[in-house]
Amino acid sequence: MKRMIGFLICGALVALAGMSCVYVPYEQSSPPPRNDEPYDRYDNLDTAYFYNELQPYGIWVSYQPYGYVWIPGEVGYSWRPYTRGHWVWTDYGWTWVSAERWGWIAFHYGRWGWDRHMGWFWVPDIVWGPAWVAWRWGDAHIGWAPLPPGGDFVPGRGFPPGHRWDIPGHCWNFARGRDFMEGTIDRWILPGERNTTLIDRTRFEVNISERGGRIVDDGVDVEEIRRQTGRTVERLTLKDATRPGPAQEEGRDLVVSRPTVRRNDAAKPRQVVDQAKAEKDLSGESSSRIYRRAPRNEDEAVREAHDQERQLMSESQETEIGVIRRRAEEDKTKIQNPAEKKKVDDQAATRVSELKKKHEQEKAELEKRQKAEDEKAKKAPVKRKTAVDKS
Repeated sequence: MKRMIGFLICGALVALAGMSCVYVPYEQSSPPPRNDEPYDRYDNLDTAYFYNELQPYGIWVSYQPYGYVWIPGEVGYSWRPYTRGHWVWTDYGWTWVSAERWGWIAFHYGRWGWDRHMGWFWVPDIVWGPAWVAWRWGDAHIGWAPLPPGGDFVPGRGFPPGHRWDIPGHCWNFARGRDFMEGTIDRWILPGERNTTLIDRTRFEVNISERGGRIVDDGVDVEEIRRQTGRTVERLTLKDATRPGPAQEEGRDLVVSRPTVRRNDAAKPRQVVDQAKAEKDLSGESSSRIYRRAPRNEDEAVREAHDQERQLMSESQETEIGVIRRRAEEDKTKIQNPAEKKKVDDQAATRVSELKKKHEQEKAELEKRQKAEDEKAKKAPVKRKTAVDKS
C-alpha cells in the first residue's frame, strides 16, 4: 500500500513539473499562504514585487500595448474596481480602504483598464496615491471611476498637460450621497443601469494634485459630503506600516503600506497567460460565477442580490425626483406672483415626467440583465484550468 501511494505522489509531481495551472478567474480557490519574509523591509523593491505579490490572487496576461497586466480572481464578472471597501478622509484627501487582500497594491499603484473579452485588468505603475479615481457628484448622488491607463502621474509634474479622460459609462460606481461614508460601500452601489442618467446629472472632476511632496485626491469637497450624508467627516492621519498588507484604521490614524518601488523593465511574472488564450477563456461566461464566494447555492445568492438592486434603484430614483420637487418648493417661497408659482410647478412637473421615462428605461434594462443572470445561475459553475507556460 505504501509503495502504491509513493508511485501516485511521484506521478503527481512529474505532471506538475511539466505544466503549471491556474484557475481562470473568476472562480479561483483561496490563494496559498503568503511568505512575507523577503519583503518585510521596504528597500530595494521593484516591479517584480508586484508580480510576485499578486500572482496568487489572479493571473498575469501579456497584453498589448501595456505589457504584463493582472486580472483578479474570485470577483465575479459584474465586479468593478473600487467597490469592496470604503472611503475615508485623510491628510492625503479621499483615500480608498480596500477589503480585497490585494487592494493595498492594485488600488494605490497603477491603473485599471477594461477589455470586452477579459473584463477588468490592472496595469502596474510605481507611484503611490490615495485613490486613482475620477469623481462625479450632483444634488443627491456621488460617483467615482478608476482612471484608465495612459495618464500616468509624474511626481513634480502631475498628469500630462491637456490630457483628456475618456471614461466609459459602465466604469462608474454611483451611490446616493447619504450612503457615501458607509463602511461597506459595495452594498450601496447602484445598478449600472442608472449610470447614464446620473452621468448626465452630475459634474465631472479629476481632482488629484501634489502638495508638499504628497499626492492628494481632494475629490468631492468635504462640505458637500457633510451636506449629503448629514454626518461629521473626521480626518485621519496617514501612517506608514512596518510591513506589507491591507490598511488598518487605528484610532485617528490610517496605517497604510506604501513602499517605494523602482521600475524594472526586465522583470516579468513567474507565470504568464498569452492574451489570445486569456481572451478565449475569460470571454466564456459559463465558466465564471456571477457573484463571489456565494455562502450557499448560486441561484439563491443571485436572487438576493437582484432584490437588493431593485430596491436600491427604486430608492435612488425616488431621491432624484424628490430633489426636483424640493427645489421647486424652495423657488416658490421666493415668488409672490401666483402665475409665476404655477410656472415653477409646470416646469418641475415636466422635468419629473421626463425623468420618469428614463427611470422606466432603466428598470427595463435592469430586468433584462437580471433575467439573463437568473438563467446563468441555474447552470452549475464550471471550473476550467489554463496551462501556463513556465518559460
